[in-house]
Amino acid sequence: MIRYSEEIIDEVRQNNDVVDVVGQYVHLTRKGRNYFGLCPFHNEKSPSFSVSPDRQIFHCFGCGVGGNVYTFLMKIEGIGFKEAVEQLAERANIQLPTLENSADAAKEELKAKVYKINEFTAEFYHQNLYKPTAKSGQEYVKKRKLTNETLETFRIGFSGRFDELYKALKAQGFAEKEILESGLVIKNDRGYIDMYRNRLIIPICDVRGRVIAFGGRVLDDSKPKYINSPENVVYSKGRHLFGLNVAKNDCKKKLIIVEGYMDVISLHQRGITNVVAALGTALTEQQGWLLRKSTEQVILGFDADGAGQTAIARSMEILQKMGCDMRVLQIEGAKDPDEFIVKYGEGRFKLAVDNAISLVEFKVKNLKKDINIENASDKIKFLNEIAKILAKVDNTIEREIYIEKIAKKYNI
Repeated sequence: MIRYSEEIIDEVRQNNDVVDVVGQYVHLTRKGRNYFGLCPFHNEKSPSFSVSPDRQIFHCFGCGVGGNVYTFLMKIEGIGFKEAVEQLAERANIQLPTLENSADAAKEELKAKVYKINEFTAEFYHQNLYKPTAKSGQEYVKKRKLTNETLETFRIGFSGRFDELYKALKAQGFAEKEILESGLVIKNDRGYIDMYRNRLIIPICDVRGRVIAFGGRVLDDSKPKYINSPENVVYSKGRHLFGLNVAKNDCKKKLIIVEGYMDVISLHQRGITNVVAALGTALTEQQGWLLRKSTEQVILGFDADGAGQTAIARSMEILQKMGCDMRVLQIEGAKDPDEFIVKYGEGRFKLAVDNAISLVEFKVKNLKKDINIENASDKIKFLNEIAKILAKVDNTIEREIYIEKIAKKYNI
């Protein structure tokens, strides 16, 4: 049960203008006294989602959803009321009182302990990387040409063997329940053993810079290549983006999303700082909203293999629903952005970002892969499929531009 007083709840609500908060997720246009946009909670082509600055509420005339700033944040982020209060309080720089309810207080205390364990672990593993026992980790970062500055920025580390971390955490006074909740240590028949052993360690931070989880990369050919922290009281992988805490100051105009940790780290070292990675095989809706409120344009930079192309299609579906301006990065001569920038340099990578293609162009290009347009029947099939794609473009001017561009490119 939430124990925040009505006075605090009202104060937080009054200091968060509903137009400003909704505007981080939805493109709004003023019409008279209210603002309108496409509803983020159902698919629609004509804006029926209204936000009233006078009444500080929102309402969709299409699906009927509505409420105040709390209702909106809870629904769009998939969070509870308490977390919505806390997020909005932080946004307005309002200090919240301590929770009175004992169960809530115990949970908050556990979360605070896990954050401290994660912070200690990040530093513990980072310092480990510079020790003589971390030779395999040192050889790997040297092979990847990672600089000391990059190692510091991302706090990259190295995990030792057996129970080194467990012993260090116990020496710091952390209880076994807290250590196990962090997911950094597991218990088996032989006792306690570290989750990560003999791996390169990459801390995962939330947008505020708090360490919430870890990724561990193997340094030989053994499997699995990566192991990642399990979800717990501070970590839900579908709600965060790796590297956003580092990229947030440089991503207002464009934000590149790539597949893996090392893509982010390599690109950042070579001057591309507006880059993040999803923390799973597919982009989630919560990550989509995080992208939507962080930047004006999303550049999808997934790998060139089948899994990467599938991830692009899935991500496009999510981002299109949210009204995101998105582009697809086109790179040739490399399997992923990391390999491309190492091979061809920052200048050519930036040119590729500037020339990233639209959703329509990406779909047409994919169609072309399986069709020989020199063959009459294939060409007819190609044109019919293009017509279906273009029919979904609502803006007449935009559609005419695509028709002209595609006709010229494919000699139609």
